[in-house]
Amino acid sequence: MIVVIDADYNETEHSAHAAGVLAESILAEEAAGVVGAFVEGVGEYVPGQFFRRELKCVEAVMRKLEGQDIELIVVDGYADSGTGEKALGTFVFDEYGVPVIGIAKNKYKKCLVPNTEVVRKGCKKPLFVTSKGIDHGTAKEWIAKMHGEYRLPLLVKLADKAARDWTLGAV
Repeated sequence: MIVVIDADYNETEHSAHAAGVLAESILAEEAAGVVGAFVEGVGEYVPGQFFRRELKCVEAVMRKLEGQDIELIVVDGYADSGTGEKALGTFVFDEYGVPVIGIAKNKYKKCLVPNTEVVRKGCKKPLFVTSKGIDHGTAKEWIAKMHGEYRLPLLVKLADKAARDWTLGAV
């Protein structure tokens, strides 16, 4: 089972709603399930330190998935920066010991990982793919082949949509 995680932020309340979309594999054509989690006390966005707020969201989703056999985690952001500084996916990999693929929509100028761009079929604008615990070339190949017609693969779009649905996971 894989999980694709994304979050939506309420800057005024310093809170977030995180979502995890589960699928049988990275190349699945549909989701196997969705979980949502509310996160309080997220900090403000700090350029170059995106992980500080996003990590809490990943942890909240992973708590909801305790007992699940998660073989791959896909995060919104970088999994590796190629520098001595840890990226979001590096923290996630260190915490869970599960391979992580990071998909970023924007280039991180300080990233030293070579050849991160993935241009999906029919698109002009690239995604920036890095990985931790899995071969970089394999990660890029999987993202290029993920189901969906546009720049963002279907499972990534579903995670984004679920994160924006603040009623998901409400008690």
